[in-house]
Amino acid sequence: MISERFRMRKPTLALIELGGQRTMMYVDTGATVILVDGSPNAVGLVNVRWDARTALMFDSDLRERAELVRFAGAAA
Repeated sequence: MISERFRMRKPTLALIELGGQRTMMYVDTGATVILVDGSPNAVGLVNVRWDARTALMFDSDLRERAELVRFAGAAA
């Protein structure tokens, strides 16, 4: 399975685990996140890889605040 990559157009909150505690951090404009599992959970969160860690982000935020990164030769 090929994961989708998104480039953030606006700063967006993500939930990460830091020191054994869950905390919110902003994913900065221009950062790339990789969608790990495109199926939102019961509250609309999806798993992404960002900054060498797994994070949770609202699917709606990802779709509204990021753009899909297309690679040369990728099908439209």
